[in-house]
Amino acid sequence: VVISIPTTQPSVDRYIYTASGQWTAPPGITAVDYVLVGGGGSGGYWAGGGGGAGGFLTGTSFPVAPGQTYPIIIGSGGTVSGTGGSNGTNSTFSSLTSIGGGRGGGNSSTSPQSGSGGGSGGGAAGNTPVAGGLGTPGQGSNGGTAATVGSYGSGGGGGAGATGGNGTPTTGGVGGAGLSTTITGTLTYLAGGGGGSTN
Repeated sequence: VVISIPTTQPSVDRYIYTASGQWTAPPGITAVDYVLVGGGGSGGYWAGGGGGAGGFLTGTSFPVAPGQTYPIIIGSGGTVSGTGGSNGTNSTFSSLTSIGGGRGGGNSSTSPQSGSGGGSGGGAAGNTPVAGGLGTPGQGSNGGTAATVGSYGSGGGGGAGATGGNGTPTTGGVGGAGLSTTITGTLTYLAGGGGGSTN
């Protein structure tokens, strides 16, 4: 989570959070620019799809009250095991929420083969004619589909800027591209999806 006080305000500063906490608006500050990214989804188990990126949420001139304290939660990435993967968790600032990324589909008896929806959707598991997970409008993109022949390339996870690539008989789909921002202080690319795998 990045909170940036724009030049239109009485003072200019930037706050970058990589762990949950809180932020108190300085005296005289009534609006901020922001970037939030949710935790990324895990990849899938066994020729699993790529994890979807956490939702990318950004804006300017978000109203705040001087002296008020706002909670900040940093989303965690998903995890994968022999029983399947999991979505990332949400990141929040004040009333804003970026959705955690969808987990990639997997090939086990307890793991759904389609990618899960999230900020960006997870890719579909290899050797399965199912869709990738759906991204959240305004925050991310869909996961890719998988190949059902050859080495069963799985779908790539969606990114903030592009849908995850579709798997081919020889390769997993590429993760969807992220988006850039300068609210961090320098040109920074965030929220790219994870690549798909092969059998």
